[in-house]
Order: sequence, then structure tokens, then C-alpha cells
Amino acid sequence: MSQRRASVLPSLALIIAAVAGTVAVPGGEASASHVGCGDTITVDTTLDSDLVDCPNNGLVIGADDITLDLNGHTVGGDGTEFAGCPENEFCDIGLLNDGHDGVIVSRGSVRDFAFGVLIVGARHNRVVDLTVSKNAGSGIILFRSSRNRVIGNSAHANGLQLDQGGISLNRSHRNLVKGNTLGRNGDLGVFMEKSDDNQIRENRMRGNPEGAIIAEGDGNVFSRNRIVRGGGGILITVVNRGETPVGNAIRRNEVRDVRASGIAVDRGCCKRTLVSRNHVAGSGRAGIIVGSPSTTITKNRAVRNDGLGIKAVDGVIDGGGNRAHGNGDNRQCVNVRCH
Repeated sequence: MSQRRASVLPSLALIIAAVAGTVAVPGGEASASHVGCGDTITVDTTLDSDLVDCPNNGLVIGADDITLDLNGHTVGGDGTEFAGCPENEFCDIGLLNDGHDGVIVSRGSVRDFAFGVLIVGARHNRVVDLTVSKNAGSGIILFRSSRNRVIGNSAHANGLQLDQGGISLNRSHRNLVKGNTLGRNGDLGVFMEKSDDNQIRENRMRGNPEGAIIAEGDGNVFSRNRIVRGGGGILITVVNRGETPVGNAIRRNEVRDVRASGIAVDRGCCKRTLVSRNHVAGSGRAGIIVGSPSTTITKNRAVRNDGLGIKAVDGVIDGGGNRAHGNGDNRQCVNVRCH
């Protein structure tokens, strides 16, 4: 993982605070399939055409328990920052949901806004099968939102202007992020700040320059993700909360050919972390780096990394079954036994 830690990444809380407080977005209510830029959706809606060159917001969710089906169409901004955004309003968001529960958004493209999809203070939403790209900031953001599902989306080339990434969670708990493809964003594939008990599963990440995942929080599970190239793999750290993350699990992930370490648990940051059954190959540093002595390391495979296969501090819990060979440091592993 890159030595530039998440503490120097932009805080999502600060970013969101800069664009909004309580939303009051102009635009008419849309009850039919033909909608325009900035419209508020209050009933089930299926788009019948693209929306392009939107000068401000794309579409705004205005009710609970509705479905917005983009029907293969694009909701597109004009690629320039919206000037004169009123105080306490959200501006230049592709799809905006401020506080509405049980909403499904699916099947289309969102591009060329400040932020692609923003969900604020909402529960039980589903974001499914969207292509979110070329937004100045993060592609998909969950802010103070819980029990949502972000499944099967593609988020690529986001954050190139604001040094951000594909999917971001801030103060958001018990969400599922599964089966997404996250590539070549400006910073990270997934960035998590102050977010607990989330499942980050079966995602594919390629070529994100800072790394695939940087996460702060308790009880998060990162499983069966495939990470190729980019700055680094998966890092568990402390971002801004100043507390010690507890009970995270990193298991059955595959990390290949990243520039830094494949999996890292920051020094002294975390308690009762599990690193299990991961396969790390071709990292530019040690394959797995563990700086927290309460971490359990078991049944991982680390091969052909430039440094050690597994580099752990004294006192880690060796669960056995770790394998390492062909790494740049002939010791292969320190403070755990490797076959």
C-alpha cells in the first residue's frame, strides 16, 4: 500500500459539507417516463431517452419506495462546475437521494458531474447495474447511510480532477458493496471512513493509483475481491476518528502486481483483525504487512513479492497454514511460520 496514508486523503465529510446541508433542489416533479435535467422523481419511472449536458443536478429522488430505471440511458452533466450553488443545497450531482428509503436505481450511465451518485441519510436503497464514470469526484457515495446495497456497478475514471475514487462510504454502516468493477479512478477503488459492519465482497479492481481499498471502521469484511495492478491492495488504518478499529476481516482476496504491499494492517491501529486465505503475488514490497500484534494470520499464500512474503510484528497470532516462496527476501516470512 502507498506510504501516503488515508489521513491525508480528502475527508468525505468535508467534501459533502462544502456542497450541502439540507437539500432544496430546483426542478419539477416527474411522474412520467420523459424527464428533464434537475427533475424530482416521486413515482416509479423508466427513462425513455438520454439526459445530457445537465448544467446542475441530473435527477433527484423525491419519495420513498420507488424505482428509477435508467433503461440503458445516460444521465450526463456538462463537464463543468456549476457556478453559484446556493448555500445548503446539493449541486452538480448525477443522481441524488437525500433521505429517501427503499429506492432502487438501476440500468444506465451517470457521467460528467461533480459526483455521480450520492445517497445521504437513507436506508435500504439499491444501486444496481450502473456505469458511473468521468465525474470530477467520487463515482458513488454513501454518507450517513445504512443497510444499502451497491451491486454490479462499474465505476471508472472518476475523481481524476479531485483525486478521489470509485465508491466511498462515510459514517455508513451495514452496507453491501458486491460485484462492482472499479478501475483507473483518480485515487482509490473503495474509500471507507468511520464506517462499520460493511461487506465489501467479490469486487474487481484494476489500476487505481493510490490503491484498491483504504478502510477505517469496525467489523468490516473484505472477501473474495480481485485486485490487479495499481498503487496497493487493501489497507486497514485510522483515518480521522482517532479510535482503534476492531474486528475487521480480510479473507480470500486475490491481489496481484501492485506497486506497494498487497495487504496491510497499519502499525498499532487495529485490534482483533483476521487475515486469512488471501493470495498475494507480485507486490512491489512485502506481500502482507501486519503492524498490529492482535492480528491473526492464517492460511495465506504470498509469492513472488519484492520483499518478504509476510512481514509481521512480534506478537501476532500465527494461525498456521501460511505459505510463501519466491519472494525477494530469502527469509520469506518474519514472526509467522511459512511453508
